[in-house]
Amino acid sequence: MFGAAAISRTAGGVTTQALAGAPASATLSVVTSLSALRDLEQKWRELEQAAKHAPSIFQSFDWVMAWAETYVGQKSSTTLHILAGYDNDELVFLWPLMRTSRLGISVLTWLTDPYGQYGDIMCRKGHCAKQWTSGSITFLHRLKDVDILRLRHVRNDGQIAPLAKELLHNGRMPEQAPFLDLTPYKSDADYDARYSKEQRKRRKKIRKSLEDMGPVTFRSLPPGSDADAAMHEAIAEKNKWLKERKRLNRVLGCPSHLAFLKNLSRRKSGNVNVVVSEQQAGGKPVSWEIGFRHQGIHYGYITSHVTEHTDLSPGRLHMDLSQRQAIADGMTRFDLMVPNDHHKQSWSSASIGTEDYYLPLSLLGKLVGHGYVRTIRPILRSAYYRFTG
Repeated sequence: MFGAAAISRTAGGVTTQALAGAPASATLSVVTSLSALRDLEQKWRELEQAAKHAPSIFQSFDWVMAWAETYVGQKSSTTLHILAGYDNDELVFLWPLMRTSRLGISVLTWLTDPYGQYGDIMCRKGHCAKQWTSGSITFLHRLKDVDILRLRHVRNDGQIAPLAKELLHNGRMPEQAPFLDLTPYKSDADYDARYSKEQRKRRKKIRKSLEDMGPVTFRSLPPGSDADAAMHEAIAEKNKWLKERKRLNRVLGCPSHLAFLKNLSRRKSGNVNVVVSEQQAGGKPVSWEIGFRHQGIHYGYITSHVTEHTDLSPGRLHMDLSQRQAIADGMTRFDLMVPNDHHKQSWSSASIGTEDYYLPLSLLGKLVGHGYVRTIRPILRSAYYRFTG
């Protein structure tokens, strides 16, 4: 569909290309400023509703804007590179990307990665996703300041998945994203029936151990100071737990992470809800979950517990209560997201595969892509998980 650029103009953080080989009404813009992203709000929200494939929370305007307001600025090395396709004045295609630089290598990744767990494109019904994606790739090859396009965690059921398989290189990092289908459970009894006898016994034992500390309570906290304090404690305890196991997590360890979550929780105009739940025993917090609700799906973003109570396994009971609450609130799916850690298996009923893809855009990008992303990186990941257990 798209060939070489015929016209290029830049204004207000947006570079627009009129592309040869396309209808005169079709243009591709690259959004690189926060102000230009804000100006996209109405059209972005309209595309979310009109897209062929329903976007996940991580492609929603609320998620993207809250993250960008927190992490993109004058002191940041991250710049927006959002590809926006228009037919006349109608937004019909979005590929949310950002440019980062590490060790002198300029990389295009999913916008909000690794905070956003899944990436995808959005294409309006009646328009060809392959034509817009291939045209975007043609444009990316003309960029002078990018070495490689690297897309992590492309879901096999995502709109871009078949296109990535055809147009990009596989990074050989397959993963599974577990989830629980909530639709079969119409009551607590239905939910209980999914447990084995041993699982029920295990959960009763956990509750009894916690009740030795005092009455066990579970509550969801509305956005505000109480939820902010709970998120602060949850993140601090999760980092402590990770440190004890010699694990690293640059998202949880980021000092601006809480500011981002607070920003997201206070956005009122969209369809994203931050759900913070807290479990107490004897009037003291023992565990938390920070989750998101979007289009009937509950995303279990962070689960955490007071580290000194690890042996009591309060998180197991917390997850039980959180999934029951999601059912009561009318959610249809509880997404536990990547990675497919062993402890998630009892909380899920199925999983969807994900793949990593990349595309070299320079000679350095070829060395990084074929040498590191496709060859060395999978070996390092395997060794890391063997070492950390």
